[in-house]
Amino acid sequence: MSVTQAPISQLRDEISSRIDALRPELERIGRDIHANPEIAYEEHQAVAWLTDLLKKQGFGVELGVAGTPTAFVASRRNGTGPTVAFLSEYDALRGLGHGCGHNLIATASVGAGIALAGALDRLPGRVLVIGTPAEEGGGGKIRLIRAGIFQEVDAAMMFHPDTRTQVLHWALAVTHMHFEFIGRAAHASGDPEKGINALDAFVLAYNGISLLRQQLKEGARLHGFLKEGGTAPNIIPERTSGEFLVRARDEAYMQELVQKVKNIFQAAALATGCEVRLTFDEEPYAEGAGSTDMGNVSHVVPALHPTIAIASAEVPGHSQGFLEAAASLRGYQAMVDAAKALAMTGADLLADHALVDQAKGEFRRS
Repeated sequence: MSVTQAPISQLRDEISSRIDALRPELERIGRDIHANPEIAYEEHQAVAWLTDLLKKQGFGVELGVAGTPTAFVASRRNGTGPTVAFLSEYDALRGLGHGCGHNLIATASVGAGIALAGALDRLPGRVLVIGTPAEEGGGGKIRLIRAGIFQEVDAAMMFHPDTRTQVLHWALAVTHMHFEFIGRAAHASGDPEKGINALDAFVLAYNGISLLRQQLKEGARLHGFLKEGGTAPNIIPERTSGEFLVRARDEAYMQELVQKVKNIFQAAALATGCEVRLTFDEEPYAEGAGSTDMGNVSHVVPALHPTIAIASAEVPGHSQGFLEAAASLRGYQAMVDAAKALAMTGADLLADHALVDQAKGEFRRS
């Protein structure tokens, strides 16, 4: 099935006008989410604001999908045709709020879904807005995949704010590791020989990882932080804990690095006499330069994840500068531009089913 070029051109103009009309409400919700950051699986306010708007726009909304209170699926259908899904992220970074711009992702996907749903009278099919919590660690999309939410999706799309505008970009596979060294406390001056220093174990492990970095393949990353390093300078630390991320451009090499990092932590424990405890998040993010569980989605359905610049290249992601950009005029213009691009791409898919078949064919080959 396909429609002539003229109606598609007209539909694109209508989509653009519809999103322009929605902009004040989308921007208001985006600013509310930005001002009230909620971390992984705690995004109750964001979900309420987004789903209220979707309900007002005629979407049927199912809350708490995949056994997750802050995940949702909003749906509008007319007749038979492809299912196009727009993925909405809305979790914040621990300690930095929306320094990754998820307030813009959330509203862009909702705007795209509403605008495309307005064309269902002429382009039969189904439009979904899928609320995906916990992208910044927690793997919300992985839960949704396991629950079968993407089984009948023909194409999944979202955008991400960045310092570069790109259609294609690397998304690294990542494993999130939590570590804990357990030693024995002792008086650091009076009885140091009776202690087992858990901070020494961490120092050895950190130095080992730093040495490993020299031999990493292009694109791989190892980084983490010490969350707990002791309680007082005159007490030998009996416990240290923290987190590390292991990233690579393909999952096989990532798993190889994970084993090397495990070996380093176990060697540090053996050298100091500490016990080491390593735990990992449910499932690593798959690749598709940061990491995203959208990579996992791209392994089960054809997916699109472009970026749009909201700040200059000198502004690092996950920083105060990027946090400010996510609430700037440029940021909200990027939200509008992204919503239009996503919705128009969705219209192309609904208008020409051969494009859907082509995307599925490429997906199977890759």
